[in-house]
Amino acid sequence: MLKIKEIMNGKIINGKEDIEIAGYNISTNRHFRNEFYIPIFWREDRHKYIIDAVREGASGYMISSSYEKFEEIINESKKINPNITIYQVENVNETLLKMAENNRNKHIDIPIIAVTGSVGKTTTTYMINTIINQEKKSLSDSQNNNTKILLSLLLLHLDDYDIATLEVGIARKNTMEPISKLLQPSIVVINNIGTAHIGNIGSKEEILKEKLLLTKYIKDEKVVFLNGDDKLLSNVEDNKYKIIKFSTKEVSNVKYEEEKITFEMNVYNENTQFCLNSYCEHDISNAVCAIRVCEFLKISKDNIVKGIKEYKNVKRRFNVIKGEYTIIDDTYNASSVSMKSGLISASNMKNYKRKIAVLGDMLELGEYSEKLHTEVGNVFENLDFDLLFTQGENTRYICKQAEKFMDKKKVRYFDNQEGLIKELLSEVREGDLIYLKASKKMKFNKIVEKLLI
Repeated sequence: MLKIKEIMNGKIINGKEDIEIAGYNISTNRHFRNEFYIPIFWREDRHKYIIDAVREGASGYMISSSYEKFEEIINESKKINPNITIYQVENVNETLLKMAENNRNKHIDIPIIAVTGSVGKTTTTYMINTIINQEKKSLSDSQNNNTKILLSLLLLHLDDYDIATLEVGIARKNTMEPISKLLQPSIVVINNIGTAHIGNIGSKEEILKEKLLLTKYIKDEKVVFLNGDDKLLSNVEDNKYKIIKFSTKEVSNVKYEEEKITFEMNVYNENTQFCLNSYCEHDISNAVCAIRVCEFLKISKDNIVKGIKEYKNVKRRFNVIKGEYTIIDDTYNASSVSMKSGLISASNMKNYKRKIAVLGDMLELGEYSEKLHTEVGNVFENLDFDLLFTQGENTRYICKQAEKFMDKKKVRYFDNQEGLIKELLSEVREGDLIYLKASKKMKFNKIVEKLLI
């Protein structure tokens, strides 16, 4: 691991200079003994959690010299642990980035698979990682740590692994190229080009251009996996790297059962049967991608089959929670593609008395917001839902279209989450299926929590 004295542009103001770091932490609420706390600025200034980390037994922490409570924090932490290692830097975020760059260059021989796309990148990353871990030690993360600053933290742990499979996300222009420079990936995967963050980036064509910048600093194998079923990706050609296209057309004999999907596809020139523990039709595309990447990496056929079977849905991504009634928690985030796909998958599930859709706004769509919410409403023409609850200004467009295909009394719009929760709790019955989906900032996970009480 990196040692404190190797960090640039800073100085030790308490404790030992040459302590070795066993682990790094940036959390606001999960602090572990002997870890080194890095209070980054991400969504909020995490300097305010330093004392919590010290109380929980942190081996040390970093602090920006400009922090307004600099002296207060240092004095209080030394009272708790006089030997605590305190490293003063000019800017915590910039120091973390420098540490990550150093560690990546130090371990440049470790290949990195970088996975991006508008929908399904977390699932695909997790699937690839589950397969690789059958044979190698793969660094990955299922917590959506996909920005430059959060990926920097992951790179600090690169030392202990044979390979890394990392998710990369962008919300605006000019953010992908710096991530490519940081990661220097050997393999790039682009799942699809959808409408997520289209309000910030401008168009699907501009999203494609930004996603392709992940290949800017590609090295070693220089292989790019693209979804051949995606209209924009299917037309991508570039002689700077080798392109391998995957497609659900490679799959045959697809069977949907209560809690799994079985299918067949050719692997190492042999027809092979797979069992995927998922309810979601769109996970087939993610699985095909993971299989093709791992075939390229020469993971054995048996371990590819085993890895796909061992895959489990990532938290808040179409998680099925069974009880008196069944909840499908798909509340991590939402785009028009993922919301429509999730609704279709939930609608196709059998043996439920009623089905209830609970939908919130899809955010960061800009001028496309009305159009894309309206498109979601249109899918109710062919769906099997008994009730639709929505909350969020733009879900009015979903309701307007859904009312063309459902009894208007069964379509209910709410101005606030409290009203939705109150009516939903009074409505649900034993044997119901409840599907919930919205952008992360809508905090629909709070509705799931109320349903679970």
